[in-house]
Amino acid sequence: MYVDNWQTQLRKGVLDIVLLNLLSHGDSHGYEMVQRMRQIEGLAIREGNVYPILARLEQEELVEGYKQASKDGPPRKYYKLTPAGVQTLLDMNRHWEQMIASIEKVEKGEFK
Repeated sequence: MYVDNWQTQLRKGVLDIVLLNLLSHGDSHGYEMVQRMRQIEGLAIREGNVYPILARLEQEELVEGYKQASKDGPPRKYYKLTPAGVQTLLDMNRHWEQMIASIEKVEKGEFK
């Protein structure tokens, strides 16, 4: 079961970059982000896991939350990227691409 645990830990470790990337495509509320992630293989998570991360990202001023009326019930809290969030996401995506390239080199035996 080592691989199952590793996959779970990896998924938890990439949630910040996934949520910020989702928000780079437009403002969204937490439930909507969870539904989008469930459509992507390997990213399905429980709704309750997203809100603490969004709260932390808001506290770090990478996202900003605001309430918007909903036709389906009470107002929903939507999130949008702040300018600091946009810059952080650019940095994170750059680092992510570097990590992928590095892992591929190791996988191919390219150690030089």
